[in-house]
Amino acid sequence: MVFKNLIRAGVTLSLIGLSALAQAFPDRPVNIVVPYPPGGAIDPIARVYAAQLQEAWKVPVVVLNKPGAGTTIGLNTVAQAEPDGYTVVLGTGSVGTNPAMYEKLPYDTLNDFTYISLAAVIPVALTANPRVPANTLPELIRYLKANPGKATYSSSGNGTILHLGGELFKSMTGTDVLHVPYKGSSASVMAGMTGEVDLVLDTIFLQKPQVEAGKLKFIATAGEKRSELTPDVPTVAESYPGYSVVTWAGFMGPAGMPADITQKWADEIARISVMSEVKDKLLAQGTEPAANSPAEFKTYVAAEIEKWQKVARDAKIPKVQ
Repeated sequence: MVFKNLIRAGVTLSLIGLSALAQAFPDRPVNIVVPYPPGGAIDPIARVYAAQLQEAWKVPVVVLNKPGAGTTIGLNTVAQAEPDGYTVVLGTGSVGTNPAMYEKLPYDTLNDFTYISLAAVIPVALTANPRVPANTLPELIRYLKANPGKATYSSSGNGTILHLGGELFKSMTGTDVLHVPYKGSSASVMAGMTGEVDLVLDTIFLQKPQVEAGKLKFIATAGEKRSELTPDVPTVAESYPGYSVVTWAGFMGPAGMPADITQKWADEIARISVMSEVKDKLLAQGTEPAANSPAEFKTYVAAEIEKWQKVARDAKIPKVQ
């Protein structure tokens, strides 16, 4: 009986300790790892959220850029960190695509992280060089089916979500388009502008100025619903239900983060994501704020992994050894 009481007392003290830890969190600087170099689409998202978190928590919130190896360096840094909530990573769509593209990863994508919340989505669009004799998606599909294997599309690189998104497009529309990979989005978009390729699948933000300048034309956007950035441009899904390609950013910590601290993070992300000033800043950078629960975020990533693994298998894209 005494032994059982001691066990109960120990459990109670542990729960009290965890509760006190969550209440005290954070009482020192917090690090947000970004697995990309400064600049680009992801780094500004981290900095917008970091500024709001720092104001709310009254401690420094530092953005640490750790690029390399298809984002695995930054992700692995956090997978190996102490699970105390003081080091998190702003993961991206590569979290969902890397298992499809790499034979081995230094971490287990679903089990070595604590999923906290989405932070933003970065809408994607399919554009065409002005010489392409199609201005709508139905017109483009008719053109591609009449000219199998002759048209080309660019992406920001082999194995990226944009490459896989193009393969999904081909599969769902029954078309044959040659993929031409480039080193980064800027080069991919430029290839469409100059006519090196016929089609481009990349972010709306990078392509919209070129469309406005007459150097590209929108065919369709790639999300499940129309983007706030281009509300008049229809989605691929309106003609081919289920098609969805968005790149995203979301907060992840090491596996084993206390539930109270995880929820504290998620609550803050949800609060910040609906602030008008945050929405305005993100939209100006071509991104749309988003948030969900830890459970919803993990379910979303699991579905992304399954989706892109199937696309890669069907397209016979070899994995990096």
